[in-house]
Amino acid sequence: MSDHGFFQITQKLFLRDGNKLLVMRDKKSGHGDLPGGRMNDDEFFDDWMKSVYREIEEELGKNVRIQVEPKPIFIHKHRVNEGNHPCIIVAYHAKLVSGEIQISDEHDYMNWVSVSDYDPSELFSEYMLEAVNVYLKEYA
Repeated sequence: MSDHGFFQITQKLFLRDGNKLLVMRDKKSGHGDLPGGRMNDDEFFDDWMKSVYREIEEELGKNVRIQVEPKPIFIHKHRVNEGNHPCIIVAYHAKLVSGEIQISDEHDYMNWVSVSDYDPSELFSEYMLEAVNVYLKEYA
């Protein structure tokens, strides 16, 4: 008999502006990050896009408009830096529509990088690095 695990869900956006991808750095951990975040308890049985758009507003500001493709492009394993909890990344394609990004105090760095020649190992680590590499290999 095996123990079933309990895992958090984080929804992450591969946010594009043409050939550029938005990358960020988590202020607490110093590790690379993407826009998005963990789903709250009360959001699980609701439309998951509501959780995505809540995170967009929290992390990128109220004045930015982003179009998220609701069908996930892949899932990946992850460990949340805070508490080292096992987590599942649900990854989505997203496109910047308009507005200026104002990062929240959760992040201390952001940059638009070229998907054709970006080396994520300078910023990302562990499972998030693997996820970004999966994306770049498949969608650059």
